[in-house]
Amino acid sequence: MRPRRRRRAAIAIVLLALLAALGYTAYAGRTVYRQLDSGRRELVAAQASLSAATHAAEPARLQTAASQLKQAEQDFDDARRRSSNDPALRLVGAIPVAGHQLDASTHLAAIGADMSRAGEAAAAVAIQVAALEQHYAGRTLTPDDLQALLQEAQGIARDYSASTKAIGQQLRAAHTERAQVDTTGLVGPLTDAYDGVDRALAEADSAFLRYQDVRRVVSDFLGIRLS
Repeated sequence: MRPRRRRRAAIAIVLLALLAALGYTAYAGRTVYRQLDSGRRELVAAQASLSAATHAAEPARLQTAASQLKQAEQDFDDARRRSSNDPALRLVGAIPVAGHQLDASTHLAAIGADMSRAGEAAAAVAIQVAALEQHYAGRTLTPDDLQALLQEAQGIARDYSASTKAIGQQLRAAHTERAQVDTTGLVGPLTDAYDGVDRALAEADSAFLRYQDVRRVVSDFLGIRLS
């Protein structure tokens, strides 16, 4: 009887360990999903804030967008680290079908982080432009005001030039990550996410091409001509 009881106890322990491992793996997978979804929501909200604030020259709303982009970057980076390094998820990832989904999630997190950083670079300059525009709004500008405005605008143009390089680097990194993912066989939510990523990258590429002329962009924002 004792050997039989010991065998039953051993089987029960093994089963409990398996259940615990499965439970933890499910928890880790849900955590990655929540982080990805949170990053997506923050990124979408930031894009809306940027669009509205740029047309209305609202520094406070632009600051909100910058904070949302920073949070999105953190969420995506957390999701990427967990999907890449969590032992339970990497063990499940050894199964081909599950591994394909996990790798796609890891690349999705990296793409989201790259796009968030690109947005942060754009928001930083937009904040400067909006603050400058708001400072001079409604004033009758004297020659000294115009000279000061021109000097400040030239400084923003230099910052914008550096930012366009950073934006270009982040977009190239996002495209590199995207090129590594074959969406065939992905589950529905991931397929939908990559459809959204493809649209967002296409829009970002178009916007980036439009804003290559640094001086023209700043001139249009401020309504002045930069030499």
